[in-house]
Amino acid sequence: MVAVSLAATSAFGQGYVQFTTGKSQAYDGFTTAGASALSTKVDVALFWAPSGTTPAVASLLTSTPTTGNSTTVEPYTAAQAWTAILNGQFTLGQNGSSGNSSVIATTAANGGLSYFGGSGFNLVGTASSTAYSIYFVSWDSTYATPAAAAAANGGAGAAVGWSQAFTYTTVNNLGQPSAMSSLTPGFGTFIPFAPTPEPATLALAGLGGASLLLFRRKK
Repeated sequence: MVAVSLAATSAFGQGYVQFTTGKSQAYDGFTTAGASALSTKVDVALFWAPSGTTPAVASLLTSTPTTGNSTTVEPYTAAQAWTAILNGQFTLGQNGSSGNSSVIATTAANGGLSYFGGSGFNLVGTASSTAYSIYFVSWDSTYATPAAAAAANGGAGAAVGWSQAFTYTTVNNLGQPSAMSSLTPGFGTFIPFAPTPEPATLALAGLGGASLLLFRRKK
């Protein structure tokens, strides 16, 4: 009886969530240059942190909306975005109801997400009835994990997108977690695409390369 009681107490202390969204949530902005499209080639991960935490990557851009694509010029690189995402501020979700696997969903054909069959699951490290800051990060599903996508292209990083952060309150294992689809209008749609440096940045890079060539010639 004591063991059963302890198990029940432990279960009630864990936070349960439901990782779902409405349709047309995450777009593919990397398959066809300059075009945003719904597809089943986008992986999306759930990241969480204490309530009120703002993702560092938001300092580069609040979120990557559907108007963004591979021809959009942004003042950051994919490598900078991945560095901000994986800086340890937010935790990549783990599903305690499924062997602590990473909470990563692949988009459906309509651009929506339905992780774990749409069922609630234990988000490892969270407590029940507690508010957390959550946001989604998306990338080309060719890469199995955020870390793999960040290391792609010789460390330059694969195309990446992210949503705005929102507040989500967990429940215990006997409760019904709120569907995140009810919260998604708060941050809108998002799309992974590969940002390119501003023209000024490219010009500076060119000058740097020319300087190095001159230096080598003088030597």
